[in-house]
Amino acid sequence: MERLTRKKFAEILSQQVLFLDGAYGTEFFKRGHIKGRDPIEILNIKSPDVVEELQTEYVRAGVDFLLTNTFSGNRHKLKKLGYEDYFQAINENAVKIAKKSASVSKKQVYVLGDISSLGELLQPIGELDSKYVYDILKEQVELLVRAGVDGIIIETMSDLKEAKLAYLAARDVSSDIPILVSMTFEENGVTVTGTSLEVYISLFNDLDVDAVGINCTLTPDKMLPLVKKLSQFSTKPIFVEPNAGKPILGPDGKLTYKTTPEEFTIYIEDYVELGANIVGGCCGTAPEHIMYMTHHIGVRTPKRRKIEELNVVSNRTYMVNLEPFLVIGERINASAKKKLHAQIKEFNFENVKKQAKDQEAEGAQVLDVNLGLESVLTDEHFRKIILELDKIVSLPLSLDIQFNNFLETALFEYVGRPLINSSKALKEDLDEKIRLMKRYGGVLIVLAMGKEIPKSAKERYEIAKQAVEYLEENGISRSRVYVDPLVLPIGANQDYQVTLDTIKMLVNDGIKTSIGLSNFSFGMPNRESLNASFLSLAMYFGLSAAILNTAEQTTMNILSGMKKILKKELTDTAVGSSENELVTYILKADSANAERNVFSFLDTLTPIEIAQSVLTKAMEEIGNLYSANKIYLPHLILAAETVKPIFNKLLSMIKEKDSVKLGKVMLATVEGDIHDIGKKIVATVLESAGFEVIDIGKDVPAGEIVKKFFEIKPDIIGLSAMMTTTVVQVGNVVTALRENNIHVPVISGGASMNEELARKFGSYYAKDAQEAVRLCKKLLSLEN
Repeated sequence: MERLTRKKFAEILSQQVLFLDGAYGTEFFKRGHIKGRDPIEILNIKSPDVVEELQTEYVRAGVDFLLTNTFSGNRHKLKKLGYEDYFQAINENAVKIAKKSASVSKKQVYVLGDISSLGELLQPIGELDSKYVYDILKEQVELLVRAGVDGIIIETMSDLKEAKLAYLAARDVSSDIPILVSMTFEENGVTVTGTSLEVYISLFNDLDVDAVGINCTLTPDKMLPLVKKLSQFSTKPIFVEPNAGKPILGPDGKLTYKTTPEEFTIYIEDYVELGANIVGGCCGTAPEHIMYMTHHIGVRTPKRRKIEELNVVSNRTYMVNLEPFLVIGERINASAKKKLHAQIKEFNFENVKKQAKDQEAEGAQVLDVNLGLESVLTDEHFRKIILELDKIVSLPLSLDIQFNNFLETALFEYVGRPLINSSKALKEDLDEKIRLMKRYGGVLIVLAMGKEIPKSAKERYEIAKQAVEYLEENGISRSRVYVDPLVLPIGANQDYQVTLDTIKMLVNDGIKTSIGLSNFSFGMPNRESLNASFLSLAMYFGLSAAILNTAEQTTMNILSGMKKILKKELTDTAVGSSENELVTYILKADSANAERNVFSFLDTLTPIEIAQSVLTKAMEEIGNLYSANKIYLPHLILAAETVKPIFNKLLSMIKEKDSVKLGKVMLATVEGDIHDIGKKIVATVLESAGFEVIDIGKDVPAGEIVKKFFEIKPDIIGLSAMMTTTVVQVGNVVTALRENNIHVPVISGGASMNEELARKFGSYYAKDAQEAVRLCKKLLSLEN
C-alpha cells in the first residue's frame, strides 16, 4: 500500500469527501464482547478476531480511514484499570488487526492510530502535570507509528490544554505524518472546561495539524450549528463525527441507539454541504450507518468554504478580537520593581494575581507578563506563573519573556492563543520566534530595530517591513504580527514624531502597530497627562494596540474618547456578572473582601443563618451562572476554593456543625470507568450549594459502594458513567444497594446516561451539575 504522507493526505482531501468508520465500544458492547471491567482495547489481545470482524465490516461499508482500537490504550488509563502490562501488545496488535482488515478493500484504506484523553483534569484545575500527560501520549504515538499507522487521530478531547499536548506529542514523533485533532463540545458550543469552539479553532488554525474536527457528545441534529461554525472559521480541512442519538436499554439488557442510518445520513449530507472534508460516526454508529452514509454521499468533491478570519488572542475561556484596538495591561512587570521581583523569585505570586484582577477590572483586554531579571529565575518560575494566571481565569497573556527557553516553557503550559512580546527584527531572533509560533501558535510583536534603534522613521519602517515580509515568507501571516515602532522618553529629548511617522507608514502597508506607552513619560512629572496626550496622537495616526497603565484614569478616558471618535469601540470581555456584591467578590477570588462581606452579617444573623442564607445563597447564584454558561468550570472551581476557608471559619463558630450542611452526598464513578472530570464538576457544584460531598473515587465496584455506604451513611448516592460500555454498571449498583436493604435515593449522570436509562436502572437522572443540586434539594425536601 502507498504510504500516506501529509502531502498525499492534503491531495486526497482536496479531491473528494472521505469517510471515517463508526463506533467501537458501543458495538462491542452491543455484540456482547465486553465483560466486567475489561477495557475494549484488551480485545486486541484476547479476541482479535472480534476486532477484525467489526473493522472488516466498516471497510466493506466503504470507509477510507480505519481507526485502531486504541482509544483508551495509553499507559495511564490501562494502569488505572489494571492492564498496564498489556500496553505494548494492545497497541501493536491494534495496528496489525486494522491493517489486515483494511487489506480486504479493493480501494486503499488508511489506518489511523486513535488516541484520546487520560480521563482526568490537568493542572491547574486538576492534578495531572502537563509534562506527564505529554510523555504518556507521546509514548503511545511512538508505539503506533512504529507499528505502521498511516496517521494519528486525536479525538474526544474536552480540555484544550490536553488537546494541544496530544498534538505536540504526535508532531514530535513525526514531522511527516498526518495528524487529525478533534474536541467534544456541549450543545452550547463550549467544552466542560470552558473553551468555546472559536477559541479551539483559533489556536489550531496556527498549529501544524492536517485536519480539525468535532466529535461525540452530541446527536447529529445538535451538532449541526457547531459544524457551521467549524466550517466558517477553520482554515484547515474539517471532519465531523456525531453520535447516533442517545442510548436506550432493550429488554435483553443491551444498549441501542435511536438514530437510524437514514436519519444519520440526512445530517451527514448537511455537513458535507457545509464543507466537511471527512465524515464518520461516534457512539452508537454501526456498520449499517456507515454503509448507508458512504453509499448515499458517494463520490463528491468537497464544497469550497468561505472562511472568516479569527483574528484573536485567547486563554481557555476568554477570546479578545485584535481589532479594532487592543488594550494591554503593563503592570505585571518586575523589571523596575525590586519588591515584586523578590516575591516572584520566592514563588510568591499573590501580588501578580492581584495586579491581574485589578487590570481586568480597569479595562485591560490582555495582560503583559514580565518577570524581570531572568538570569536568576528558573523554568519552574515560568511554568508556575502560567498555571497561577490560568487558575484565576483572568485575561489572555502577552508573554514578555526574553530567554527563549523560558518562553518555550511558558508556551508549553499556556492554554490558548497568546501574544508574544517581542522579537528584534534580526534573522536569528525571528527564526526562533517563527519556530515557537508554528509549534505553539500565537501573535508576535516585532520591534522596529536590529541591534540598534534607528533614528529615522524611514529606517524603522524599512527594518520592520522587511521583518514582516520575512515572517510571511516563512508561513506567519501579516495578521499575526504587530510592529512596535519604539517609543522613547520625551525627557531624554527624543523626537516622538519619529514614532508617529513610523506608525503612519506601517499602517499604510496594512501592518498593525503596538507601543509601550509609558516609555514616553519615563522620568518626567505628570506622567499620566503626557501618556494620555501621546496615546491620542498615536491612535490618530493609526495605532492598533498599546501596552499601558490601566490605572491611569486620564489615559483610559482619552482612550475611550478616541475610540468613539475613530469608531474603534472595545469588545467587552467580561464573563458573568451579578448585583450581589458577595458573588462578585467570590467570582474575582477576592477572599479578603468576600470574608469581610460575610462576617458583616454577624450583627444581625447567627453563624448558621449566615452559612445558610448568605454564603450558600451566593454559591447557588454562582451555580446558576455556571448552568447558564455565563461562567465556566475554572471560574466555578476558583469560586469554591475561595469560599471554602470562609465556610470553615463559620463552622468553627457553630456547635452543631452538621446542621449547617444541607445533606451528605456520596459520589463514585462506576466500575470499569476511570473518567473523573464530570464527577469533579458535580462535587464542586454540590459543595458550593452547601452539601457535604464524599467522593470515593473512580472504577468503584458495586460491592465497594455498598460497603462505603455503611461507613459514610450518606443521604444520597451519586453515580457517574461516562462510557457506554460501563453505563449498565449503574443498574448493577442500584440492584446491589437494594439487595442490601439500602433505599437512599441514587442519582446517575454522565455522557452516556439519559433519563430513560436512569429510570430503567432505578435511579434519578441529572443531566448536569446544577440539575444534580436541584434534584438533591428536592429529594431531601429542601425546596418547594
